[in-house]
Amino acid sequence: MKQKTKNTGSPLWFWIGALILALIIFVFSASIIDFIERYSTISEWPILGMLVVDVPLILFGIYCVRKGKGYLYSLKADLLPVLIIALLMGLLRFSPREWPELLFLTLLLVSLFRGAAPVLALVFLPIYLLHRRALRKMGIVNIPRSERNRKIIELQCSYDEAFNLCMSALNSVKGGARISDMDRSLGFIVAKTGQTMKGKGEVITFNIREVNDRMRIEVISKSLRTQLLDYGKNYENVKKIADFLENKTR
Repeated sequence: MKQKTKNTGSPLWFWIGALILALIIFVFSASIIDFIERYSTISEWPILGMLVVDVPLILFGIYCVRKGKGYLYSLKADLLPVLIIALLMGLLRFSPREWPELLFLTLLLVSLFRGAAPVLALVFLPIYLLHRRALRKMGIVNIPRSERNRKIIELQCSYDEAFNLCMSALNSVKGGARISDMDRSLGFIVAKTGQTMKGKGEVITFNIREVNDRMRIEVISKSLRTQLLDYGKNYENVKKIADFLENKTR
């Protein structure tokens, strides 16, 4: 008998909901700024009429997001950048020149924000979504970064053998990795990879310890500080190294 699997929802449902919620946040933020400029007191703001129109859309957007949410981490990672940028774009309606009583520093920050918001919307968001798409194709979109870029392997071998295997495992990384620092007595190795299509390079760290007559090896791969998105390259490095170590000791 074929086992019935749980339907986690379609990505199409998720993005319909995300775009509805982003549109609502954009309209709300732009409208509230407009209300502040037009009306003297909060009681005069026509919020009630706007809520009557938008509440059904909000509920439908939430329904779409929940229907296609998958896992909580993926939900937050995919949804929040879209909503934040929608909020910032709505706030572009704010004009510092209409608020002369604000401090100069505040005016300067607002001006910088007004220049950065379109860049975030037109440049960063498409790149970020391509990053999330790459993770989804690799099947790791629901795994937090701290977990997918780190792995612990336990091997039944001697300390020297484990240390030598870790150095050899660097050759399994695409393009190879060059050792920049190591200490056999302390059990750590640090290596750097070269530049690839997915990034400017990564730093791979091994921490080797003996625990209960077995060698415990922690492998961590991190992108350089100037690179925020890795398109799954760190996960790929850790996985290839882990596969190499496990296959060599079977």
